[in-house]
Amino acid sequence: MKTIYMYVQDTMADWEHGYLMQVLSLQNMLKEPKVSFKTVGRTKNSIRTASGITLVPDISLDELDVTTVAALVLIGGDTWQEKEQADILKLASELLQQGILVAAICGATLGLADLGLLNERPHTSNASFFLSEMSQNYKGQDYYQEATAVRDGCLITASSAGSLLWARYIIEYLN
Repeated sequence: MKTIYMYVQDTMADWEHGYLMQVLSLQNMLKEPKVSFKTVGRTKNSIRTASGITLVPDISLDELDVTTVAALVLIGGDTWQEKEQADILKLASELLQQGILVAAICGATLGLADLGLLNERPHTSNASFFLSEMSQNYKGQDYYQEATAVRDGCLITASSAGSLLWARYIIEYLN
C-alpha cells in the first residue's frame, strides 16, 4: 500500500493540514483504505509545533522507503531555510522528478524556492515578494500565480490561506 508522508519539524504550522487530516481520517474508516498515512521527521525525536503541541514522528527520514510514497506533504514553518531541512528538500526534488506528488504550503514553498524547484513551473505561496525577498535562488516570478492554491502536475503549492483548496487538490490528485 502506498503512503502519504507528512514531514513534521519544529515550528510546523499545525493548523495548515487540518482539512487534509479530516479527509484522511474518513478514508481510514474504510475497510480497505486506498493509502496509509505516516508522519516523518528528520529524526524520531519529538518536535514542537508553532502552537506548542509536541509530536513524535512515526518514522525518521532515514526509515522512509521511497518506493511506498504516494505523496510527500510539507507544512509551513520557520525552519525551511535551515540546513537541517536539506535532506527532506532533496527528497522532495527527487520525488518531483519521478512524478510523485509533493504538496507544500506556506513556508514550505520557501524551501522549494530555495532549491530552484519553483523557477519554471506554476506555483503560489504567501506572496511573490515573500519568495523573491527571502530566497536568493528563486527566479520563478513569471510563474507565480495570485491564488490560494496551485496544482501543476505532481506539485501542489498553497499560501497560508489556501489549506482547504490545497487539501482538495491533494485528494483529487490521489483519487
